[in-house]
Amino acid sequence: MSVQDTLTQISNNTTRVYAEKAKTRTDNSELDQDAFLQLLLQQLKSQDPLNPMDNSEFVSQTTQFSTLNELQDMNKQLSYSSNFMQASSVMGKNVTLQDPDDHMKTISGEVTEAKITKDDTSITVNNIEYPLSSVIGLK
Repeated sequence: MSVQDTLTQISNNTTRVYAEKAKTRTDNSELDQDAFLQLLLQQLKSQDPLNPMDNSEFVSQTTQFSTLNELQDMNKQLSYSSNFMQASSVMGKNVTLQDPDDHMKTISGEVTEAKITKDDTSITVNNIEYPLSSVIGLK
């Protein structure tokens, strides 16, 4: 298999995976791994064959992207840990919440449960679940 055939195969596979992910992806301006690979592949295709890019440049770009991915993952973990600590700190305490149905009213009660998901953190007060962000007071 020639280098050109290999590049074509990588391009086809990457394009297919990228298209599948694009169907399920929400509107997101972040550069994900698939988009990065697409750019890298396009860069390989478009380079001057008589003056190709140095291998160290590719390694450097890949390393930088991997580092960025790791930092983003670490940020998500820290955010999750922070939400967990916030939710656990109000367990068993009386809180005041802004009523989601009427912003002029407040709700008070003891926090009996906390739920943490990848998207949100919620607490249960008076057997009703509320977002942790609706807490406006703590007793």
